[in-house]
Amino acid sequence: MTDEIKEKFTGKWKMDRSENFDGFMNAMGVNFFIRKMAGFAKPENDIKVEDDGTIVIATNSTFMKSEQRFKLDEEYVEENPMIKKKFKNMPTFKDGKLRVTPTPAEQVDVPYPDYAEREITEEVNQGG
Repeated sequence: MTDEIKEKFTGKWKMDRSENFDGFMNAMGVNFFIRKMAGFAKPENDIKVEDDGTIVIATNSTFMKSEQRFKLDEEYVEENPMIKKKFKNMPTFKDGKLRVTPTPAEQVDVPYPDYAEREITEEVNQGG
């Protein structure tokens, strides 16, 4: 499976779209100013797969730099540097999609939105 990920996703990726990111950040208690700044960010991800199967996603934007290191189907805890909250992330690969699904590791005061999942897919635009 990691060979397929290496073949399809290794390299630099620019964000194509973001759906309801402001709503997610609002639900997590991020203040208005930071939410608006983050909404303008267009992060670039650099993805690689190491020899032991560890997947590394380095994210770089105007406001933040971060790196996630994980193996498929192994939960890991990450502190989101922008909102200072910890998440338990579960990375999976199914139907050609690399997915990192976060759940709060700490109690949150509002219902956690279903739309917080990150998904990286390969889309090929042929003919224009």
